[in-house]
Amino acid sequence: MNVTAERRPGRPRSATADQAILDAALELFVEAGLEGLTVERVAARAGVGKATIYRRYPGKVDLVIAAARCLTSAAAPNPDTGTVDGDLRAIARGLVHLLTETEAGRAVAQVVAEVQRNDELRRAHAEFVATRRAGTIDAVRRGMARGELRVDTDAEMVADLLAGPIFYRHLVSGGRLDRAFADRLVDQVLAGLRA
Repeated sequence: MNVTAERRPGRPRSATADQAILDAALELFVEAGLEGLTVERVAARAGVGKATIYRRYPGKVDLVIAAARCLTSAAAPNPDTGTVDGDLRAIARGLVHLLTETEAGRAVAQVVAEVQRNDELRRAHAEFVATRRAGTIDAVRRGMARGELRVDTDAEMVADLLAGPIFYRHLVSGGRLDRAFADRLVDQVLAGLRA
């Protein structure tokens, strides 16, 4: 018996259109904030119809969060290198790369401002951050399970200790933010946690 996947009516989704929509949404969010981000402007910049966007994303917040997810999963994936040192180094380097080499770096300040004014974005952003933090927490727990870290290590605290200085430099102090900083940060965080 030959079973085939049931196809939805209409044309298949275009990966090119999907990416163009997300890129346009992120660019417009950076330029104009959530208020200035309209489906009309995204559609014009992406070269698609408004209906194409509405079929994928019910609202502006969904569009912004989808763009953030797409960008972070590509630029800063959650690794499993086999060691806690390797995992945390990859996470820190990925975050530095994301903030310094992609549109996300410019979007972060806009998000911080917007979540103060928009409850829907605040909730969606909290979910997004929780998902991203979970990758670091899992890496720490794997390190504990392998005996690399002390058994009393607070995995959630380590996630904050790793991300906090990176975001502080990016958003507040303007200090140097590069691969060398990411590596020094991991060395300092792990120094007191080794088993």
